[in-house]
Amino acid sequence: MLSIYLTDVRKNVQFSDYPGEHPVKFILSFKKIFPSVMELLLPVLPENENLEEMTWESTVADFELFKLLLSGWGVVELRLNALAAFRDKKFADQTVVKIKQKRKEFSVKNNALTSVELDYLFLHALHAQIDAELVEVGEKFYLPVLRDIWKGHVSDKVLNAKF
Repeated sequence: MLSIYLTDVRKNVQFSDYPGEHPVKFILSFKKIFPSVMELLLPVLPENENLEEMTWESTVADFELFKLLLSGWGVVELRLNALAAFRDKKFADQTVVKIKQKRKEFSVKNNALTSVELDYLFLHALHAQIDAELVEVGEKFYLPVLRDIWKGHVSDKVLNAKF
């Protein structure tokens, strides 16, 4: 369970809606997918340095963005499983690697974008690639849904970016 102190409303919340059992390991793994996670949830190490007692700080807005990334990745995993069934697991894995590389190249060319915007663009590009692959089996395009979910959290320019 993640124990999170929301600094702007001075409230503690408990969050357990994530895969895995150990919250610190989960966050460290999740930040490999979405680097902005370490900006959205700040770790607070207890005085005894026991990672089992780690807490986190965030704001309501940043915590909402974290939850959007988490649910967004859940949808990606479902769609990657469909892609793996349609093609194969190696193809699905390579799709993620290819889009991660695109994200890195895009971030160098567009260094004014925030890490959250870059994480959204990673989701955007990944869904666009999966859409292109699954269109053959009649899968609906997911990008309009993704844009609707993220509307108001990133700028319209980022929502409709060509990656």
